[in-house]
Amino acid sequence: MGKILWTDHAADLSRFVLGEEDVEVFEDLDTEQQTVIARQTDITKRVRVNNQEAILHVELQLRDSTDTPMWARNAQYQGYLVGEHQMQVYSNVIYFHPTAGRNDTGRYAYNWSGYEYTLRYKVIRLIEIDGQTVLEMQTPWVAALCPAHETTYGDKH
Repeated sequence: MGKILWTDHAADLSRFVLGEEDVEVFEDLDTEQQTVIARQTDITKRVRVNNQEAILHVELQLRDSTDTPMWARNAQYQGYLVGEHQMQVYSNVIYFHPTAGRNDTGRYAYNWSGYEYTLRYKVIRLIEIDGQTVLEMQTPWVAALCPAHETTYGDKH
């Protein structure tokens, strides 16, 4: 359902994920990344934010990433996208389940002996988003991504 919503309502959902009003989605990019092992991102869009072109990348996660940590997956995705398109990549992970992504900081970094690498991506935990705020946005496509809130799960999370 999430991927269909992104196909039909990419502009509204992109504004929500980026937290910016001035966003134009003008191209769907191929989500298949050609490597020895083909990996496919969930959502990859070419967008214009505040008059600057960029790549919007979103991973939709029902639960924690099990085989490969999310930071490692994002390093692969971002590396490929930067190499292929030579522009900024705004990477995001949306966690649907209340317990998913609790340990995901959206960051991986190391610095040793003149070598430095920093990877950052936005982590959105839908359970932490106030449902009333989403409703006040009057964007039903964003609300459709937020089916499980405090009223559903209560104190069980």
